Amino acid sequence: MTRSGEPRAASPISRSGVASAHIPSSGSGPTTRRHRPGPAVRRWTGAAPGRPAQRMADPGPRPRLRVGMAVYGDLTFDSRVRREAATLARAGYEVRLVCLADEGDRRDLPDGVTVLVRRPTRSSVLPRSPNPFRVPGARRARAVLDRVGWLIGYVTNLRSWGRMVVIAAGAVDAWHVHDLPALVAVLPRIAGRMPVVYDSHEIFLETGTALRLPRPGRAMLRWYERRIVARTFAVVTVNQAVAEVLGKRYAPTRLAVVHNCPDRWSRPVPRPDLIRQRLNLPRGTPVVLYHGALGPHRGVEQLIAALDEPGLDDAHLVLMGSGPSRESYVAEAARPSRRGRIHVLDPVPPAALLPWVASADVGAMPIEASTLNHYLSTPNKLFECLAAGTPVVVSDFPSMRAIVVDDPEGPLGSTCDPARVDQVAVAVRSVLDLDAAAWQALSSRCVRAAGARWNWERESATLLGLYDDLATARR
Repeated sequence: MTRSGEPRAASPISRSGVASAHIPSSGSGPTTRRHRPGPAVRRWTGAAPGRPAQRMADPGPRPRLRVGMAVYGDLTFDSRVRREAATLARAGYEVRLVCLADEGDRRDLPDGVTVLVRRPTRSSVLPRSPNPFRVPGARRARAVLDRVGWLIGYVTNLRSWGRMVVIAAGAVDAWHVHDLPALVAVLPRIAGRMPVVYDSHEIFLETGTALRLPRPGRAMLRWYERRIVARTFAVVTVNQAVAEVLGKRYAPTRLAVVHNCPDRWSRPVPRPDLIRQRLNLPRGTPVVLYHGALGPHRGVEQLIAALDEPGLDDAHLVLMGSGPSRESYVAEAARPSRRGRIHVLDPVPPAALLPWVASADVGAMPIEASTLNHYLSTPNKLFECLAAGTPVVVSDFPSMRAIVVDDPEGPLGSTCDPARVDQVAVAVRSVLDLDAAAWQALSSRCVRAAGARWNWERESATLLGLYDDLATARR
C-alpha cells in the first residue's frame, strides 16, 4: 500500500480485512529450554488480559506513604520506572527515586517524585560498560581472569550503590525496587519488617551476564534470589507468562501482573508524519519501524535482510534507538547497495514517542527465541504501536500471538517465524500491501484494542491496588 492511497497488488487477507500472514514457527521456543506453564497468577485489582478491569471498592483516602524506588540503571528512557513512579505520586504517595543516571526531561514526573542520581565509583564496572562475558574468542585463561575481575568490580559497585541509595532516600515507609540488581543492593540495607515490592522486568537469570555465568554460579544466584524474594511483600512483573515462571521458581507471597502499556492516546488527524519529514522521504514512502534496544537477537538483522525480498523494493526501514549494535547498523545503512533505505535515528523520550511511532506504516519486532525472556516477551514497542494505531509484525511466540492474533475484534497485524527472513518479509508485506481503506481499518482496530485492553489507565489499577493493600497492612 502507498500512503497516498494507491493500492498495490494485494496479498491474501482474512475475511476481517486483516493481513493473514501467520507463519507457524517450525522451531518456536527458546534455544535454552521450552517453557512450561506455571501456577495461575492472580490479577491484583484488574482482570485477565483482554477482559475489563474490575474496580475495587474505594479504600478511602490513601495515606501519604513515603516510597523509596531504586533502579540500577539509566532512568532517561525507562518508561516503566517513570510510569510507575508518576502513578504512585499522583495517587498521593511520596516517591524518592534513586537511579544511576537521568538525562531526560522530567516534565512527565509530577511534583511527588524526587529523582536522586547516585553513581558508585568503587570500580569502573557499571551497566553498559565493557563486559568480558560478551567477548567471544578470548584466550581461556585470560578470559577467566577478566571475568572474575569484572564480577568482583560489579559486586563492589553494587554494594556501594546500595548504601548510597538507602542514605539518599532517607526515611521511607516502603521500597519498590526494579530488577534483581536493585533488590540485591537495597534489601540487605533495610530493616527486616520494611515492606518491599520487587518489580521484575524480566526473568533476570535468563538474560545478559547472568545467563552466561557458569552453572554453579547461576545455581547460587537463583538460590539467593529465591531467598531474598521470600522477604518481599510482593512481586510485580510484566506479563502472565513471565509471572508463571517467577511464581513457580520463587513462590512469592503476592504476585501481580502490570503490563507496561502507555496511556490512552488520541492520534491527531491527519496522523503524524514525523519520520518522513525528518528523513526527507516523499509522502507515501512505505516505512517499517523498529524502535527500542539495538542489540543482537532482536530481529533487526532479519528486517535488514528482508528489504532484499520481493515486494519490499521501495520500503524503508527505520531503526530508532540505542544499544551495542547501533554503530554496525549505521555502517550497514551507509553501504551503497542499501540505496539509502535504512535509517538509524536517536531514541525518543517516552513522553514524546507515540507521534513518531504513529508515523510508521508497520511496527516490526521479529524477536528471536534466543532466551526464555525473548520467547515469553511482550515488548514495550508492541503496546506503543497499538496505542499509536500502527499495525504490527511480531514473532509467533505465545504471549505476543495472544495479543496480536487473538484480540476479540480480530488480528492487530501479522505473526512470523523470526528465524526465516522470507517469512518476515511476507508478514511485513501483508500489512504494507493493504489498500488505504483496509490499512485504516486495521489501524483503527489497533487503537480500539489499546483503548479497551492495553493501556496504562487499566494496568495502573493493579499497581495501586497492590499499594492499597500495602498501606492497609502497615496500619
